[in-house]
Amino acid sequence: MQEPLATPTFADVAEGIGARRLEKVLAQLAREVETEVHNAKFISRPADVRRDVERLKDESRRLEIALNRVSKRLLDLPVDASESLLRAREAIRDIVTLCDKSASIISAKPGRKRAPGKITCALIVIEAWASVRGKAPSANNEDAQEVCAAYWLACGGQPSANWQRTLKAARADRSAWRKYIRDEIRRGAE
Repeated sequence: MQEPLATPTFADVAEGIGARRLEKVLAQLAREVETEVHNAKFISRPADVRRDVERLKDESRRLEIALNRVSKRLLDLPVDASESLLRAREAIRDIVTLCDKSASIISAKPGRKRAPGKITCALIVIEAWASVRGKAPSANNEDAQEVCAAYWLACGGQPSANWQRTLKAARADRSAWRKYIRDEIRRGAE
């Protein structure tokens, strides 16, 4: 009977990259992965946000219809009612505009969201790899995929088989986050 494989350590990951000196910085950056995974519990799914924005827009339109009905009865309302109704109408227009803008930036694509922390994990591996070997690994590099899988496990993640797409997405990332990771690895590798 085969014994279960031990969870990789940050030393194992550093050796897989080719520089044992990276062990400490990989352990430090693991906190970033863990934080991202933890915080993902509090992030709404785009489909839920989009649904709520659409509901707000529908309800705003219903309120506008009710305002139009009440506006026909100004003689029966207090003297300052027309000013209040005007401000309410402007607020409704602002809300509808906000809903339209929000809907335009919220992804309508169906499909699964990438596992939180995996892109950050791949970014850390890519930047550590580049600092040791002079250039980032390709997404097809099986050794880099294995290092990503080992680092993910060392960070407390569950086994994950396919790292090719995640590496590809991480390689395309040009964010300030990637620069931060690169700077931390450079500082930690000294």
